[in-house]
Amino acid sequence: MSDANQHDPVVAVSVLADELANTIGIACALAEAGRAIDLTGLDDRVGLLCAKSLDLPPDEGRRVRPRLIALSGAVDALSRAMAACAVPSG
Repeated sequence: MSDANQHDPVVAVSVLADELANTIGIACALAEAGRAIDLTGLDDRVGLLCAKSLDLPPDEGRRVRPRLIALSGAVDALSRAMAACAVPSG
């Protein structure tokens, strides 16, 4: 990433969203394989992404909207994978 892009808030949000999508994709694959996953810190990264996204002016925020929608779908897939692997209690 060029030095100019490092200071572009839209690029920063996009990079963070991509990093989270990769992390969630790996976690989903591990969960589907029945492996234990540690999601410690994921909520902090998602919170940072939300804060950075809300800081964007509306027109710039619309540019990252598709990426955020895709990330939301990845989170839903991870949730489903984790639920399918959960051991019933009782």
